[in-house]
Amino acid sequence: MDTQKHLFFFVGRIASGKETQSVRLAEKLGYKVFMTGAKFREIVASGSLLGNRIKSDYEQGLLMPSWVANYMLEEFLFNLPPTEGAIFEGSGRDVDQARVIDEVCTWLGRTYTVLNLDVSEDEVIKRSLLRGRDSTDKDESVIRMRLAEYNRSTKPAIDHFKSIGRCIDINGENTPDEVHAEVMEKVNALLA
Repeated sequence: MDTQKHLFFFVGRIASGKETQSVRLAEKLGYKVFMTGAKFREIVASGSLLGNRIKSDYEQGLLMPSWVANYMLEEFLFNLPPTEGAIFEGSGRDVDQARVIDEVCTWLGRTYTVLNLDVSEDEVIKRSLLRGRDSTDKDESVIRMRLAEYNRSTKPAIDHFKSIGRCIDINGENTPDEVHAEVMEKVNALLA
């Protein structure tokens, strides 16, 4: 069991840099990346019944039900060889999912760490409006709805990870290079 690779989960507010930092860390470590948001976008693009439902909720700024995200996460984890590591972006969005992550990883004997990219709400609004990935990123009311969802669901999940000693805060307000340097410093200390 000690040959299993450490897993990392990036959490934080929208536009905190989770996707950027996940990809950069994965490249450094040679790990796979599992992005919940990218998986949801893929399902939406399919035009299926599930895709249309996800699209409707997303456009309102709502998070997907935990059981949908849990299913995708569990399927990925159960099929991840122990000799391969992974970076998860967008998993652990509510307390239910945080508990599932801990239960599944513990049951599989996989060590993991949650990296919380801490970014203020004002910075999130500024970044979201600048990035304009889709029409919902340009609508401040949708951005504020996502922030309210974060405060209602994701912040308690982060607090749960902190309460069990699995979460490390990273200053996400710095430049992407500075954030990456802090991420690598924390990760190298864990893997040493």
